[in-house]
Parts: sequence; C-alpha cells; structure tokens
Amino acid sequence: MEHLNEETWEFIRDDRFIQWVLDPDTTNIAYWEHWMAEHPHHIDSLMKAREIVISMRDLPQPGIDPALPEEIYAAIDQGIATEQSTSHVLLTPVRRRIPYRWMSVAAAIAGGIVLVSVFINNNNKNKPAVVQIDSQEINGEVIRTNKTTDNQVAYLTDGSTVVLQSGASIHHETFLQRPQREVYLKGDAFFNIAKDAQRPFFVYTPKVAIRVLGTSFNVKEDKDGNLTVMVKTGKISVYNLADAGHHGYVVTPNHKIRFNPHTAVFVTDSMNVEEEQHVQPPAQIMDFAFEDTPVKEIFKSLEMAYSVKIIADEATFGKCLVTTTITHESFEDKLKIICAAVNATYKISGNRVYISGKPCS
Repeated sequence: MEHLNEETWEFIRDDRFIQWVLDPDTTNIAYWEHWMAEHPHHIDSLMKAREIVISMRDLPQPGIDPALPEEIYAAIDQGIATEQSTSHVLLTPVRRRIPYRWMSVAAAIAGGIVLVSVFINNNNKNKPAVVQIDSQEINGEVIRTNKTTDNQVAYLTDGSTVVLQSGASIHHETFLQRPQREVYLKGDAFFNIAKDAQRPFFVYTPKVAIRVLGTSFNVKEDKDGNLTVMVKTGKISVYNLADAGHHGYVVTPNHKIRFNPHTAVFVTDSMNVEEEQHVQPPAQIMDFAFEDTPVKEIFKSLEMAYSVKIIADEATFGKCLVTTTITHESFEDKLKIICAAVNATYKISGNRVYISGKPCS
C-alpha cells in the first residue's frame, strides 16, 4: 500500500499540473520548468504525482455521482492531516470537478488502497531489454536499420515513432530541426507521427512521397515493387515523385492507396477487416519508466532509443538517481524532465547533447 503525502496530492488536483502532464504546450512547459528550478526540494513529490497521473491515463471511466468529488477531497484531506504534517507545496492548486475517469482512483486514495506500483509495473511489461536497431551517423544524418527478424521501434526526437519491419531502414536528420521533418524509407514500416501543424512530416520512398501532419499509417512494398499505404488515423497526401506538379491523393482512416511503379498509376480502396486489424504491426515499445535509476543509465536508454549521443560526465552525475516515467514526451521534453530532476542543463550542439551540472549529494 502506498500513501500520498500532501504535496503529491496537491499536484494531482492542480489543473495546471494535469494539463502539463497530459497535454503539454509551450506555456505550461515553461511554467513547470521555472517552478522546478525555483523549488528543487519538491521535485521528488512532483515526479511521483506525475507518475501517478501517467499511470492512470488509460483507466476505465466508471459511472460516479457528480457530487462525490468534494466528499473525496474531504476524506483525503482528513486522512493526510491525521497521518502526517508535511510542509504545504509552494503553489496554489485550483480545485475543480475531476473528470470521471479519475474518480475511482481518487476514491481509492481516500480509502488508503492506491497501489501505484501496480500501475507502473504493468506498464513496464512493454519495456524491452534493449533496442535492437543498427545505427550509423553519416554527415549529420542517422541511418537506422532493423537487422533482426522481429519488428523494432525507432524513436524520433519530435515524438514520432517508426516500427521498422525486418530489413527495413530509415535515414533522417538527427534532430529533425528543419522546417519540414523528412524521413527516407526503404522497406516496410508503420509510422505514428507526432502532430506539429507548423512543420509537416514527409516520408520518402524511392518512388513515392507521403505528406502528413499528425497521423499513423503503414507503408508496405511487395516483391514486384508495388507500394501500398494504409492509414489508421488522421489523413495523408501521397504523390509520385516523378510528378513535377506533385498532385497528391488524399487518403483517410481505414483506406489505402496502391502505387504501381511500372505504370505510375495510383489505386485507392477501403481496407478490408483483416487489413484494419493488422495495419499496425506488433512491436515491443520502451516505456521509459525508471525507479531509483542512475541518471547515466537513463541517458544511455535515450541514446539507444533515439540514436543520439549524450555526453555527461561520469564523475559529476555518478551518484544521481532518478524516479520518473517519460513515455509520451518528445526527446527534448524527456531531457528537460531528467535534467530538472538532477539540477542539470543540456545543450544541443551539432549532433550531440551535452549535459552539465553539479554533483548530486
């Protein structure tokens, strides 16, 4: 059984905190980065609350009386007062009507039976031991190839992921910092693209280009060179690279488009039931959940997942331990959270990330 201290509970019922964890934007990211810098001694409670919110993200939504939240708050506040007297967290929580999906969890907290470790351990079942993608850096770009017989996940620094099937490879700019995010694909892969309306995402195959904003889709090439793109979510525009006017075909969810490179003809159609069920190939994903983990090991995990070199001095950070879950964040947001936890800063220079700071006590 795990009890929450007053600080942790105040975070959990703060609207700004919930929005930062579940729907981060430039404003709330800046606010909480500043808050952590100003209150380093409260970071442990903040990270614990963050883990709880993330762990409960996908809980089912039970039917609960709308009048229940205040009763739950009162029970929790009373329980905290009788269990301990800790200093109040240095922020002003905004009490609100909690979405129903959180009520079962809040009620469990009030009863003192929240098993946070269960949520976290269940998430860890998805975490593979290693990232098995061959990575090479050439002229500021990275080439990543799946040389195994299993599907492997390649993580992009913008928050997108690519499931590379056996033999497939991608190459791209290391940090995707250009106005257009561009990835070149050989073989079969499933893309889940992070939304960024200001920077569209392009996938290039030898014959076809695919333009997306934020969506998920599968690209598959058969032995005759015919290319099929199947869309799971969002929409994409597909066009022939040989077409100077780049006249694209728009493909929407549960639809597919097939390109014959010999005739340069596109054919669109709906996906059948089997295709809908298998459009996303199975693959083990990294959960990025860490408990009392040396920060150097966390940096190594990020290096392997993103194919980015992170330079951090062993003597400086050798004693730093971090507990956090950073599954859904982009690469830079992961860096910000980890660095805030150990009072460090980072700098991206060329194709490297440099970490600086003071030793942990």
